[in-house]
Amino acid sequence: MGYSKSNNPRFSHKNGLLIKQRKSGFLMSYQIYYDRAFIRAGDKFIPLANSGSNNCFQYVFRREVPEKNWNVLNWKHETQFLFTESEIKDIARVYDEYNQESGMMYKSRNRCFASGEFERWVINGMKHAYTVEEYVSFGNGFFVLDYSAKETKDWKRHNFKTTDELLNILDELKDIRSKEIKLRDNRDVYRPKTKRAPKKVLRASDLSEYYILKGEYNGSLLYFIKLNKKGGFQYLSYFTGGLIKVFKTEKNALTYLKKYQWALKRYNFIPEKIVN
Repeated sequence: MGYSKSNNPRFSHKNGLLIKQRKSGFLMSYQIYYDRAFIRAGDKFIPLANSGSNNCFQYVFRREVPEKNWNVLNWKHETQFLFTESEIKDIARVYDEYNQESGMMYKSRNRCFASGEFERWVINGMKHAYTVEEYVSFGNGFFVLDYSAKETKDWKRHNFKTTDELLNILDELKDIRSKEIKLRDNRDVYRPKTKRAPKKVLRASDLSEYYILKGEYNGSLLYFIKLNKKGGFQYLSYFTGGLIKVFKTEKNALTYLKKYQWALKRYNFIPEKIVN
């Protein structure tokens, strides 16, 4: 797999990657930004991003897949890797201004970042930053790539597992301009899986008063229970506790009706207050 040398959002080096063509010529090239993996080092950040050209492809296990590479977002600051929070905000603004002028930075294939979106995307990367040690504990590997040699086979990888090791490598290579920080997996970053707190079920027995949805169809009363996954809904023709859907406020009930009016409108459902 090839590495991209450039951090300039205007282009990326191809380094042996397959470029798809149409009969009429090359496809319009733009950069797709897939993910972020900002590294926290003390009170500074390394803004690492995963991106690739839309018309560059790599072979992975004999399959042709879109190019992806990790690069530090340091365009116009190519020799700098560590940035303060205010410097990150400046970088975010510069990239976003470039995108507003060029329209060449995309969040997915065929979907460009809107004005201000890329700036927010970069700034929010600081909220989800981890230390090198934390990333390694999640199963990631890192290295600094020294690509100053003319031949790709002579490029050097300097592995690191701690923040101190990274800082030492950057200091040792401070006189080398052609270097980059990479994740070993050039396509993905591993993070801890977050578990959502179980959603608390609203029970009529726990409330002094609540609302239900009462409707009518062909002269028959309908008490709403729930929507079906494949369309339609379940109901009872008489009021009973336990099965009928409960809403804490009338506003909640009206919001639900508006959201699912495509399924419920014809049945004249309205909120009805119930007092225990």
